[in-house]
Amino acid sequence: MALDHTVLLGSVIESTIAPQADQVDRAGRFPRSGVTALGEIGLLGLASATAVGGGGAGLAETARVVERLAGVCGSTAMVLLTHYAATAVVEAHGPPSVRGAIARGEHLATLALGEPGDRCALTTTDGSVVLDGARSWVTAAGEADSYVWCCGSAAALVAGDAPGLRVSAPFDGLGLRGCAATPVTADRVEVPADAVAAEGLDHALPVFLALGAVFSLGLTEAMLADTAGRVAERREFAALRARTDLLRVFCDDTVAAVAGGRADARVRAAQARLAGAETATEVGDRLLRLCGFAAARKELALERHYRDALTARVMTPTGESLREFAGRDAVGQPLFR
Repeated sequence: MALDHTVLLGSVIESTIAPQADQVDRAGRFPRSGVTALGEIGLLGLASATAVGGGGAGLAETARVVERLAGVCGSTAMVLLTHYAATAVVEAHGPPSVRGAIARGEHLATLALGEPGDRCALTTTDGSVVLDGARSWVTAAGEADSYVWCCGSAAALVAGDAPGLRVSAPFDGLGLRGCAATPVTADRVEVPADAVAAEGLDHALPVFLALGAVFSLGLTEAMLADTAGRVAERREFAALRARTDLLRVFCDDTVAAVAGGRADARVRAAQARLAGAETATEVGDRLLRLCGFAAARKELALERHYRDALTARVMTPTGESLREFAGRDAVGQPLFR
């Protein structure tokens, strides 16, 4: 990430995102002003190609943005994370109009991945494609300008206001309360044939998983920072610090694997996402025990970061799915069915 983006991100965090983080969580309010501010300083278009006016940044740069935001406002970071994963598909297969709008910071995209039991079908009819399906959990649902809807290995770019697209009631849950994650249903939504990428999932999923691991790293670092002066058991704190440092090494290797197209990129991303989610929740749990009841008070950000970590742990793909991916690879079977 260029220095000017680093400085500008710090300014937006200080002026807009950090002051509203607590209220975004308490009220379950989508962080629209923060997302708009990120667009204005070029961070919505950070991963877009320079040819369409974007930042031309790689995964390492977007990962640093996600990590930094996760330690301030998990909801804002999760919205940006899914936007970057969706942008990976749009950059590879999307129309110039959408690519340009994202690059200018005027268009928020999101990713609609499936969970076990979710239905999805793409049917070609008279030159267009009809999408029927349901997604149990979509970040920025009802707020995004477009959805990259993954159906099997394919991905369809669906306009946020497409007829037949229905968003459920606003999310009211444990953590990540402002990321507008809720079920979305597609009832015979027409999609232009050129808006469907046959292998779109290959572009979206490794980025989504790698950034998910970095997101958990950002939460873990924030929880350690919140409690550094409150833990009397220094040896225990040092052990948690070491575990977090190991996660950072794993995340750095995963980002390099995905960015470089390494042969093990997909399984590494699945492993890192699982390791990140487990590390964040276990470190948070241990810090709550070490710090006592005071650490559970809302005056400390630890309580909010811990709830965000717990919620991120059960987002798609779940830990069970990630273990299945890694297990299949370990015994020489295809990673995905």
